[in-house]
Amino acid sequence: MNAARRWYIYLVCAISLQAVTWAVIALLRNLLAEGGGTIASIAFQIATIIIALPLFLVHWLWAQRLAAREGNEREAGLRGLYHYGMLAGFLAPIIANAYSLIAFLFWLAAGRPGYEPSFGDSSSPLRGILYNLIAIIVCTLLWFYQHRVVTDDLKSIAEGDTFATLRRLYMFVFSAWGLIMTTTAIIHIIRWIMFQFGGRNDLLILGGGIGYLTDEVARLMVGVPLWLVFWRQAQHMFIGPIQAERESALRKFYLYTTVFVAALSAVTNMTLILAGLFRRVLGLPSQGDIRTPLPIILGMAVLWAYHAFALREDASHSAESAKQGSVRRLYLYLIAGIGLAAFLVGLSGDISVLIRLFSQRFADPLRESLAWFTAALIAGLPVWLLPWRQAQVEAVALTPEGVEARRSVVRKIYLYFYLFVATMTVLSSAVYILYRLLSLALGERGEGNLVTGIAQAVAYAVVGVLVWLYHGSALRGDGDSNRRELAQRLKDVRVAIVDTGEAGFGRALLDRLQREELGLNLDLISLPAQDEEARQAIQAKLDTAGVIVGPWSMAVDGATVHPDISHSVVNSPARKIMIPVPMSGWDWAGVDVWNTEGLMQQTVRAVRQWAGGEEIKAVRPMTIGGIIGTVVGVLILLLLLVIPLLIYFAGGF
Repeated sequence: MNAARRWYIYLVCAISLQAVTWAVIALLRNLLAEGGGTIASIAFQIATIIIALPLFLVHWLWAQRLAAREGNEREAGLRGLYHYGMLAGFLAPIIANAYSLIAFLFWLAAGRPGYEPSFGDSSSPLRGILYNLIAIIVCTLLWFYQHRVVTDDLKSIAEGDTFATLRRLYMFVFSAWGLIMTTTAIIHIIRWIMFQFGGRNDLLILGGGIGYLTDEVARLMVGVPLWLVFWRQAQHMFIGPIQAERESALRKFYLYTTVFVAALSAVTNMTLILAGLFRRVLGLPSQGDIRTPLPIILGMAVLWAYHAFALREDASHSAESAKQGSVRRLYLYLIAGIGLAAFLVGLSGDISVLIRLFSQRFADPLRESLAWFTAALIAGLPVWLLPWRQAQVEAVALTPEGVEARRSVVRKIYLYFYLFVATMTVLSSAVYILYRLLSLALGERGEGNLVTGIAQAVAYAVVGVLVWLYHGSALRGDGDSNRRELAQRLKDVRVAIVDTGEAGFGRALLDRLQREELGLNLDLISLPAQDEEARQAIQAKLDTAGVIVGPWSMAVDGATVHPDISHSVVNSPARKIMIPVPMSGWDWAGVDVWNTEGLMQQTVRAVRQWAGGEEIKAVRPMTIGGIIGTVVGVLILLLLLVIPLLIYFAGGF
């Protein structure tokens, strides 16, 4: 089935089936749960069913017939998207209506506490129950049918990568939904229990007494089985025989995202508690209630610990794939970045407060600032240190994993981002200091305390310099580790440079690589060999080389070299880096024609990439469009940086 036809069929099937589903649900609700409904609504629902149902059946039978006839149709990614999209489209209303039904039943059992439920008919318990039950029954029947179709497809074909990815996405989305419902319910139930101990009006904060509890118990009763079903399925797939499940980046994304959200929520609420504690110590009136953030900390701490344990269990069952490593590093640097930002904000704020103490009374505004900044500093420090130390331990290792960690784009973004922030902080502080000093020298007496303002700018500049030095040292350490790892890995590797005599290309390449100082053992082999003894010596060098660099013709019988030499090149276990030098009567499809200097640059870069353990890729010159785009981008960036300064000095701020 071609792609356009497939999109047409499955879009029509999805839209028409959903239209029929909700028309049937609405019609049954009107007839059974809402006292008959209006004539117009019933007529519209019947019309939708009469028109949409045959439309769905025609297109679905067409899709099924094509799937049975064409071997690759059942494996199509769009068919998998339709399957799991429809499964999700039926399961989501089942969950929502199950929660509403259970909450409504609890509301009735609790004696109808004094608020009107939004999930049922309070005037008629039977109608309220039927309203949700109808949607649950209809969607459950359709979900089971769709699930059987998916099962039949997977019995007749091997699950492809796209199908597996869609299945995992479906599985982890609903696992996350169940986890969110479960965690939210536990937090709210703990909060309800805590609010039982306090003043009489405390429960008004929660929007009502027993009704609040019944809603959360209902949420828990739906969330726990939902999470367990899908999480146990994910665990079963992980420990099964399929290696791809253990190497899934989506699983790692789910786990690390959960840990990240839990950590961020716990730290944020811990900051609130610490700020409240410092407010009390500093004699300020208390704000908020510890019973509001404390349940969040408890719930998120349990969530964090469980999924961190799951990650350790994953590591014990399977080696980490490259994609999983990228997801893990993204998590580590996100946590470290947030923690360091909180720590630096707290540190800078505390320094600012201490400096202002020399010119101001230690009144409530300064105490308020000191409480919040100190809380951010204390909460942010461990959040930065723990993941940062873990990332650093991996990055300094002279192993392939360490090389991958140091080469990680996420690490470079993290380090250069804080270098940029530190540089901008020092720049703005230096500009402010010089501006105030020049204003003073020119006779201006500005408002405010000059010494305090300059002292704050100096303090911020010092913090910026320290941040810049620390992250700069981390980058230099990465470079040192890379050089040591490279020297250790290549100390016994010989690089054979084959020179076939084209204008001294091999000799020039040898000189260029020696200037690169890559620490390679370079050996120049000049061809053609004049006698048998010379050829045997060359063959011996090729057999023991770790990598062979030379024109492509060295591996072709009779092109420019002796057949014995070309056989030695082909049969050598060394890595071969072939140079596409032009030759009369031979052309390379899809390969640019380079001049001698371009070939030299590309070859040196390829050897450097090989030495660094990278994938060998060509670098193409920037096009005119790329140059123009770069210039425009730089100009826009300069404008964004310069305009605020111009407005400031023009008196706009």
